[in-house]
Amino acid sequence: MNQQTTAPASLEAPQIRIDTLPHAKSLKWPMVWYLLVGQLYSMLPWKKTAWTCAGFPVELLWGFDIFPLHPENMATVAAAQKQSQRLIEHAEGMGYSRDLCSYCKTNLGAVDTNIKTTLGGIAKPDIITCTNTICDTHWKWFQIQAEKLKVPIFIFDCPKIVSGTDERTIEGYINYMVEQFYDFFEFVKKHTGKELNIDRLNRACEESERMSVLWREIYEYRKCVPSPYSSAETSASFFPLVVLPGKKVGIKFFEKIKGDIRKRAESGRGTLSGGAKERYRLLFEGIPFWYKMRFMYDLAKYSAVVTYEPYTFSFAPPKPVGKDYTETLREVARIMMDLPYSYNLEKRIQYFEQAVKDFKIDGVILHENLSCRPSSTGMIDLKNAIQEDLGVPVLILQCDMNDPRAYSEAQMKTRIESFIEVMEKNRKG
Repeated sequence: MNQQTTAPASLEAPQIRIDTLPHAKSLKWPMVWYLLVGQLYSMLPWKKTAWTCAGFPVELLWGFDIFPLHPENMATVAAAQKQSQRLIEHAEGMGYSRDLCSYCKTNLGAVDTNIKTTLGGIAKPDIITCTNTICDTHWKWFQIQAEKLKVPIFIFDCPKIVSGTDERTIEGYINYMVEQFYDFFEFVKKHTGKELNIDRLNRACEESERMSVLWREIYEYRKCVPSPYSSAETSASFFPLVVLPGKKVGIKFFEKIKGDIRKRAESGRGTLSGGAKERYRLLFEGIPFWYKMRFMYDLAKYSAVVTYEPYTFSFAPPKPVGKDYTETLREVARIMMDLPYSYNLEKRIQYFEQAVKDFKIDGVILHENLSCRPSSTGMIDLKNAIQEDLGVPVLILQCDMNDPRAYSEAQMKTRIESFIEVMEKNRKG
């Protein structure tokens, strides 16, 4: 077989595209609902809002009837609206280093310029709360903003479950976290006048688990060959998991797209258009390039489909349901410390290698995010382990989630096409 007939599909097949799901546009309503209700809570004096972050159990806030405002999520909106670079450069003009997290700088710039919500701005909250469970920048970033906005702040200190940590030690960590929950409840009561409604918390956990189950079921369908759903769409559609766990508006959306995916899977259709054959199944690790979401769609030109990404899956862990109050808090504490983005290297390698097997992955792309040290730490070791243990090629891309200045179109195209060639050779042994 000659070189021309064995070459992987690339720009010679520009007609290959991602077929979006029929209900993909239904995401607009949960997003509008979130923005409108958030504005309402910010305007009404008897309603309260809180800034929070990834890794924080939003269900706790719903238990107080406090609306979660999410600076990281709004930073992604700014990037999608092509505003992030301007806001980042504004923050750098305020004296913040280029090496700092681009989410942080986007938020700093957004607050300082008072940009509109639809462009990535965010309202002043009544309280601010965050954790160090995923990100080591959260606590200082949120502290700076709390001081600037003159808003009270509560920071959770989450222990790290390092390799070799035994269950007895983990139980001690959980006790430590639960003590902080009670401190947080007092903090909320002091600064908002609100008390935790246990029935409301339980309902929030139940609805949150319904949403998580739907998301995990969607991922089961993604194991199908060809995959009926790709990260080109999941990167946006997981939005309700971040800010709307416990709310029916997100559940209804997931039910609709799950129905679309099920129909595709049952008919043997994949996510590529025009009957194009899925040739390369990819795992993409890391936060997407929010300013360049076309990247995920452009992979279709090579008949490549991202069928699994730990980032979007990690927002759907099993939630405590049917437990008493004490056990619910203990389960929430365990979840906060035991997310994929908090795994130690040993557990992370096991997790990735199992995902490669389960999703029949041909190649792994690791986003070594200049803004996210926790997710990027250990990537060389992760790459080496996957390649040596499984023989699956791994590509590391050094970019940034929210800063377009770290992305080079020409270099990206060259590296992806080279990676496609490596996967093609690997398929042929």
